[in-house]
Amino acid sequence: MFFSISQIRAACGLLDWSASDLAEKIGVSKQMMSAYLAGKSGVSTLNLEKIAHIFDTEGIEFTPEDGVKRKSLRTQTFHGQSGMIAFMGLVYKEARDHGGEFCVSNVDETLFTESFGKEEDEIYTRRMSEIKGQYSFKVLIKEGDTNFVASEYAEYRWIPKEQFQNVPFYVFGKSLAFLIFGEQTTIHIIHNADIADAQRTQFNLAWENAKIPHA
Repeated sequence: MFFSISQIRAACGLLDWSASDLAEKIGVSKQMMSAYLAGKSGVSTLNLEKIAHIFDTEGIEFTPEDGVKRKSLRTQTFHGQSGMIAFMGLVYKEARDHGGEFCVSNVDETLFTESFGKEEDEIYTRRMSEIKGQYSFKVLIKEGDTNFVASEYAEYRWIPKEQFQNVPFYVFGKSLAFLIFGEQTTIHIIHNADIADAQRTQFNLAWENAKIPHA
């Protein structure tokens, strides 16, 4: 890890983060982080690794000659139930803070609930329902599937079984996420407005041709 304190300060500036923000994200005290950024104390190798990781996931790149820049394509990867909880937190925050059109396709809600956890799913559903009206939420599922678990805030339509795939995707805000269910759920997120908009357009073409479910 080759980056300087001035690069860390510049990276915080790009993200509009204070010393407190960075301290919270890596799990240290504000006092410790403030002293480090002021050049008055050091931090452990573990905390340096955490700093490098958090800036990498936020799309910040450290360049030669003490430089800092945003990556042209920022990605994130989450794993397991904790990753699912973190991901759905991002979805909720986008709905709460910005609204817009949320598009979800190829979802098997049973697998989703198993991965997320029933209690967490109920909490998320309640939170999304509380802000219903600030966004639109559309979900494409396999024809014949009547598990409309998110019907309190989402609209469902059916796609033909032969068109249904086993890799769900979410389009939310300027981001596109793919969910891979297995022994450990993995979520890959691409933060790019052009990619999100292109996928949203394709989704809406499928939505227009999808069937309105019947009980």
